[in-house]
Amino acid sequence: MPIHEHYEPGEPCWVDYGALDPAGARAFYGELFGWTFREEGGYSFVELGGRVVAGFGRVPPGLPASWNTYLAAPDVDALAVRVKELGGGVVLGPMAAGEDGRVLFATDPAGAAVGFWEGRRPAGIVLAGEPGTWCAHELWSAGAAFYRDLLGAAPAVREGTGVRPRWMTFFATADRAATAAAAARLGATTAPGHPRATIVRDPWGGLFALT
Repeated sequence: MPIHEHYEPGEPCWVDYGALDPAGARAFYGELFGWTFREEGGYSFVELGGRVVAGFGRVPPGLPASWNTYLAAPDVDALAVRVKELGGGVVLGPMAAGEDGRVLFATDPAGAAVGFWEGRRPAGIVLAGEPGTWCAHELWSAGAAFYRDLLGAAPAVREGTGVRPRWMTFFATADRAATAAAAARLGATTAPGHPRATIVRDPWGGLFALT
């Protein structure tokens, strides 16, 4: 079982979904991946087998549904200053996220949204890399230098995707074709578009990948 208790600065350590229709999205993803949801103060923790595998919240009015990648950071207050110096923008925070840590949400110079998480142990998602959990993240942009200068770690990059710059979350599945078919049955659309994954657009427009 892939258990993670520590993430180096710049490593993806958390993922959450901003929902337009929280009840509908919980039903969709719950059936697709076998997830359950535990709500705390308006934010839901996604669980699989009793372990947290993602977060789930509501997007502010006017913003699209989306999966959001968060990178581990030692000091989000200092990072917010550095993000601006490197040509990015601060969207939200830095701010406390309960007793678990501090969060910053930003955009890189290409416009890809990204979060930064300064967490206490465990510093992020504990269970990852098995069916029903995230297993990889890619930056669909040409902006790797920003992240290298910011945190000393360059992400996996894929260019020429035909979509706006974004971080893409990959979820593991034991049977990609069957899970993609289930997503389509639940109202999603799918496309190959990747050499090792199926790209899924959920019924509200949120994109993720199956592999």
